[in-house]
Amino acid sequence: MRGRHSVAADQGEHVRRRVRLRPLRESDLDAVVALERMGYNHPWPRWWFRRLLRSHCSCWVVEDGRAVVGYGIMQLKSSWAHIMNVCVAPPARRHGVGTRIMRHLLDLARREHATGAWLEVRPGNVQALQLYRRLGFRAIGRRRHYYRDRWGRTDASVMIRRQAGG
Repeated sequence: MRGRHSVAADQGEHVRRRVRLRPLRESDLDAVVALERMGYNHPWPRWWFRRLLRSHCSCWVVEDGRAVVGYGIMQLKSSWAHIMNVCVAPPARRHGVGTRIMRHLLDLARREHATGAWLEVRPGNVQALQLYRRLGFRAIGRRRHYYRDRWGRTDASVMIRRQAGG
């Protein structure tokens, strides 16, 4: 995929340069779906992203000037924020993109007076677990058979983070 909304496929070092976080647009869906396919064995379909974009979710992308290198989606439920999905292009991982997305989503949740945030993560996703712990999340339980994968279903670790003063 080329053009303005392509996906970073070989830009590891380039990602260290300035990246920009902005709201997800309908024109970003091809790039977001491509990232989703890179990141997950059972990716969300395009129609689901379109639905989230048109709903009350907070949908953001990170671009590095050449391509979309990550995205994050959050939904406010009652007084809590649900971090629904965060995905970073493989060559852009370990360059602060995921941290930037997460901090932005948590800041938005705080501004909306959310008491805290929760998310689900695969127990084997070591990089994500390290990031979430660094940001103050802690595991509180498991959702059995939450994720689909090649072998059937996998549990999710449920993590929460209370907002300061929450």
